Amino acid sequence: MRKKYLIVIIVLSFLLTACSTSVRVGYNRPSEIDMGRYRNIAVASTVPFKGFQSPGFYVRSVDDVAASHTHVRSSYDRSLADEVASYATGSLLRSLSSTGFFSITPPEKADRMISKNRLGYSIQDDVEYYNIDAFVIPRIVSMDVNEYLSSERYYYYDYSRVDKNGKPLRLVDYRYYLTQSASIVYSYTVIDARTMKIYVTKNFSDKIEETTEVSRYGFNAPDPAVYFGKMIDNITRITAFQLAPSRASAEIELMDNKPDNKSADAAYDYVKDGNIAAAEQIFRDVWRHSSHLPSGYNYALLLAVEGKIDSAIGVLEEIQTVYAGNGDAARLLSDLEEIRRNNAEAQAQIDGTAPYENYTDSSSSIFALVMGD
Repeated sequence: MRKKYLIVIIVLSFLLTACSTSVRVGYNRPSEIDMGRYRNIAVASTVPFKGFQSPGFYVRSVDDVAASHTHVRSSYDRSLADEVASYATGSLLRSLSSTGFFSITPPEKADRMISKNRLGYSIQDDVEYYNIDAFVIPRIVSMDVNEYLSSERYYYYDYSRVDKNGKPLRLVDYRYYLTQSASIVYSYTVIDARTMKIYVTKNFSDKIEETTEVSRYGFNAPDPAVYFGKMIDNITRITAFQLAPSRASAEIELMDNKPDNKSADAAYDYVKDGNIAAAEQIFRDVWRHSSHLPSGYNYALLLAVEGKIDSAIGVLEEIQTVYAGNGDAARLLSDLEEIRRNNAEAQAQIDGTAPYENYTDSSSSIFALVMGD
């Protein structure tokens, strides 16, 4: 038995030491919407949903037992719509600011300009004064809260009492549950500040549902503002990725040292220790002296880790001439070429030199429509 355990330990140790080592290749990811020409933005306050209604004082029950034995008070009213819109404004500002891509004119100034425009006054002087390229107008298109109480029967035994058969008495009782769901439809519109035409409009929808066990009386339902906050934060994070280039990384495994080349062994240890430069030098030397495929592959990969994408692609093209048709090298070459394209596209967005693309069919901007009137 001890011999079997020893074999298992040896096998596990081998598997752990034989695990492949991976590295991350960083790159710039272009945004879905090219905002390179609209780096200076004025962000308006989020337009609240005007159709939101207050609930009843008590949460409704969906069965007679819950109706008879629970009294749970609703924790929100019609003002939740304004609260959610206010939170959404702050969340969007935080998300867009975190990109470092935009210069942002805050809502108090943007709102005044939008109101002035809706009244029919020119805001061109304001746009020039604040150097605004575009307005970003967020809006809560709709929101809803649904909450209800339900009961669930369960049985238990009273071992201090017996039934007519002398067995512990089986009794019935109920558990009570509060179910809350919150749903939202959110949109933002980007308007060219000089042409006053809509550049892009995006819509999002989300829903959260939670069920909690409650006591019979004297319980306040959780505030659904928490659910809306979670959904909005997720939406505005996505918005930031849609509008601004960002950093990303691809995790790629080093090629195993097969066929084994002892001269390359130390490089793997250097990678595990985070010493990429030392590992890259060893892989480079082994590749150049012996055309060892794993060393050439790993040399190219570590060049990419260091941000030298063009050099890495050059090495992989060399490998292709020696090991034509090698699938691993071909896949890495394809991946790095895609990373190079992403870098170039993101840089063009940063520089504002990407070809202009219109993301909407709208020919004009009607502020009243965007603002939900």
